[in-house]
Amino acid sequence: MIKKVTHLQPRAVRPAPEPLGLYLRAGRNDHLVLLNLIATGQTACFGVVFDAAQEDRHKELKEQVLTHRLDAILDTKVMQMALPGGHTRALGELPWGEANRLQLTSDFQGLAGRRLIAAIGDYAIQHGYTEVLAPTHLLRDVKDPWLAIDIQSTRLLREYLDQNGGRHIPLIYPLAISYEILRTPKLRAQIINALINVKADAIWLKVDGFGGAHATPTAIRNFITAAGDFHQLGRKLVADCAGGNVSLALLAFGAVGGIAHGVGVFEHFSSAHLRSTKPSNPFTPPMPVYVPSIDAMLSPKEAELLLNASPQAKAAFACPDTACCKRGAKDMLSDPRRHYLVQRMNEVSALGQFPGPIRPQRFLETSLRPATDKALQAASQKIDDAALTKKLQTNRKRLDNMRVALGQHLEKAPPRSFAVAPETRAAREGRGQR
Repeated sequence: MIKKVTHLQPRAVRPAPEPLGLYLRAGRNDHLVLLNLIATGQTACFGVVFDAAQEDRHKELKEQVLTHRLDAILDTKVMQMALPGGHTRALGELPWGEANRLQLTSDFQGLAGRRLIAAIGDYAIQHGYTEVLAPTHLLRDVKDPWLAIDIQSTRLLREYLDQNGGRHIPLIYPLAISYEILRTPKLRAQIINALINVKADAIWLKVDGFGGAHATPTAIRNFITAAGDFHQLGRKLVADCAGGNVSLALLAFGAVGGIAHGVGVFEHFSSAHLRSTKPSNPFTPPMPVYVPSIDAMLSPKEAELLLNASPQAKAAFACPDTACCKRGAKDMLSDPRRHYLVQRMNEVSALGQFPGPIRPQRFLETSLRPATDKALQAASQKIDDAALTKKLQTNRKRLDNMRVALGQHLEKAPPRSFAVAPETRAAREGRGQR
């Protein structure tokens, strides 16, 4: 009896797409929820940005972040130190701060500048940070003298780290610019040309007036187009202070390779309060409830009204993820911080499963289209709250307009390049590189 032999042919294995980056800015009271997430194995983010003024308060969180091989990123808060609405006593007490006045351009020049940079470098090394946001400032104009000074400060910090045992610590260049600069080709070209040789591994774009999670369809398209010009710099590109489906769209269309925001806050950036001389309101509003199915952040009262509008509403809008909210709507309302973080991690991870060339279309089909359908359902609920009803109707129109605009953008101007995605600390250290 002759046995038939089957020769197996090797098949090419398509490499998995590089994961998309998610960074979380730890607010004053966010350490508890982040510690709980880490303890339960929810670590699907690249790292945590730490406020230098909260060093002692966030000590345990940073220890856990480092233990789990996530990036601990130092935010020096230098931008705030130079603005009347941003400077605080706590910031002034930092080794590179000025206790009784705002920082000036002269503080970053000459011998004083080198001492300031050395203080930042020593602090980063001594406190075990794995990445540092370079000391940069808000740019409202391309002729702002801070631009040249910030590029020089970044170079000096890179040199100081390399010479003092911090060669393994990558630098991130926070580029805080106005929306006008971003959307104007001539203006953004000047910024890009200035950054060609910047001594940083990544650039974090923080756009004043862009709108963040509430950006208009026009603003989103402008951001995508403008970010494509930044790709030529070859640096890892992250959208800072961007959230919601807007941030996912920026990731999907290859504009950026990562996003950063706070825990339910810092999903948009406006410098108005930083530039104001009026005292800010110390009151912190309650954590909103994230309803991912309609891309909405609702107050606890609003979320409860929507979820209790009908049995169909609860089924449609309550968190169905038992790994996130075991008791559905109850956990969603009682622990909105955890719910927000788990859902955002899931969203970014799911989007990263698609290869870059098909990611825009898949985002439109699997994320934005279902959101518009659910938003219509939410806006149709009979709720005895006129303000909430109007809010839900406005949200539906926003999502509809975004879907149409991005669909047309993909058809007429599909991505020609994709941003370099950031690396996880584990991947970076696995290759022995900073």
